[in-house]
Amino acid sequence: MNVRELCFIAVIASIEAVVFTSFSFILYVECITFTIVLFAMTFSTKQAVLGAVAFTVLNLSVQGVTPWSLMYCLIYPLYSLFIGCCKNFLDKHFFVLIFLCGFLSFLTGQLVQLPFMLISEHITWLYILMGMKTSVLQGGMSMVLCAMCYKPIVIVLKQLERRMQHGKIM
Repeated sequence: MNVRELCFIAVIASIEAVVFTSFSFILYVECITFTIVLFAMTFSTKQAVLGAVAFTVLNLSVQGVTPWSLMYCLIYPLYSLFIGCCKNFLDKHFFVLIFLCGFLSFLTGQLVQLPFMLISEHITWLYILMGMKTSVLQGGMSMVLCAMCYKPIVIVLKQLERRMQHGKIM
């Protein structure tokens, strides 16, 4: 890996950290899953996964190491890997990509509840059920965000990537 690629991965991680932190204050607006999907679809799988790993490590340093923040270390890199592996299919089926973005956003809200298993299985089920409304709304909002913003942002990101490859940026 060269310095340019390392810097690019750091930029991906930084953008994900800013998106995660900025939108975490707005109820039902969970934009990090959309950002993860966007980067995994636009850039190489290696770059997207490593960017997600760097983001989660950065996130741990900000939020602290808890069972819940550790879940992000599994969730977002795995999302990047999954989307990166399905990229060719998803490029041809935009509505599947929209649905998948919403589903992954919904799933994030549910998976983050799993560390409650360390306390009690009953408490875990209670949190999953109580969080269902929020997760469903977040999934729906992510679908709308993906439907409205994905294509215009991808155009800009691809132009930036081409410029970077030709040495006009960095």
